Amino acid sequence: MNTKLTCNIVQDLLLNYLEKLTSDDTNNAIEQHMETCNKCKEIYKQMTTSIAAGKAPTIELKFLKKVKRTRILAAIFTIACTLLLSYFLYASEYKYTNDKSSLAVAITEFTAPFNCAVEAYVLETKEIEGVLIASFRDKSKSNINGVAVLDKGLNQRYRIISANIKPSNYSSVVQIHCISIKNEPYYIISGYNLSDEIKYYGLDYYVYLHPGNFVRDRVRETIKFDIENQQFMDVYDIKEIESFLENSVDYTFYDARLWETSLYDAEGDEITEDFIIEDNINGSEGNVAKAELFLIYVFISIILGIGFIITRYFLT
Repeated sequence: MNTKLTCNIVQDLLLNYLEKLTSDDTNNAIEQHMETCNKCKEIYKQMTTSIAAGKAPTIELKFLKKVKRTRILAAIFTIACTLLLSYFLYASEYKYTNDKSSLAVAITEFTAPFNCAVEAYVLETKEIEGVLIASFRDKSKSNINGVAVLDKGLNQRYRIISANIKPSNYSSVVQIHCISIKNEPYYIISGYNLSDEIKYYGLDYYVYLHPGNFVRDRVRETIKFDIENQQFMDVYDIKEIESFLENSVDYTFYDARLWETSLYDAEGDEITEDFIIEDNINGSEGNVAKAELFLIYVFISIILGIGFIITRYFLT
C-alpha cells in the first residue's frame, strides 16, 4: 500500500500526531515523510516547543470558532427579538400621535363599547406635564361634547386614559369638565360654536352664607373671563380658581360649588338663554376610564426575563 503523504496532509495531521490520536500506520507514514522533508520537520519542532512551553498550538480547530460564533449570533438575535417584542407590546398601548385626526380615532375607539359612545371631532389640545388634554364634540350631534385625557409614553406617543362626555342644551356651547392631572384637580372649560355676540363667559358658583348648605342661604357668584376666539379650551387649577373666588367677594361663605356657565355680551349683560335649544336635545353622559398598565408591565417583565435566560444560555 502506498503510504507516501504530501506536506499538506502531514501538516494537517501533526496536531493529532502530537496528541497521539493517529494510528500506528499513520505515525509511520508521518515519520517517514519528515525524514526527507525539512519543512515539515521544522513545523513539528515548533509545535513541540510551543506545547512544552505551555502555549496554545498555532493550529486551532475551526469548528470550535464556528460554534462560538454561532452562539454569539444566537445571543444577539435573542436580545434583538426580546427588545422588539417588548417594544411592540408597549407600543400597542402608546400608539396615538398628537394629531387631531389620530386623537379623534383614539377617542372614538375608546368610547365605542360604552353607552356614551361618540364619533369624535377634536376641537382643541393642550399638554400639561406630559399629559395631553383634548376637547371634542360628536360629529353627528354637535351638542354632545367632552374632554379626553392622554398619557405620554417613552416613545413620544399617547395612550388615552379617560374621557368625560356631556350634552349641552345650548347652541353656543361653553361646557365645564372636571379632570385629574397627576392627582391634582382641574376644570377644563370647552367652548365652541360661539356667536359673535358673546364676549365673556362666566363660571357660576353657588356659595352658602351659613353652614348646612340650605337653599335659603345660597348666593350666586360669577367669575367672568374674556372670550378671544369662537372656539377655545381653558384649563384652571381648581384650588387657584376657588382662591380667586374667595378674594373677589367681601363677605364670608362656608361652601362654594361650581354650578354652570353663563354667557355675556359686550355690555356685560347675560344672554345665556338666547342660545338655549328649544327642542332640548339631550344625549348620553358618561365618564369612562382605562385600567392602569400593570398587566402590560408584567408581560414585558416576563418577556425580558425569558430573553435574559436564553441569552445567558447561549453565552455560557
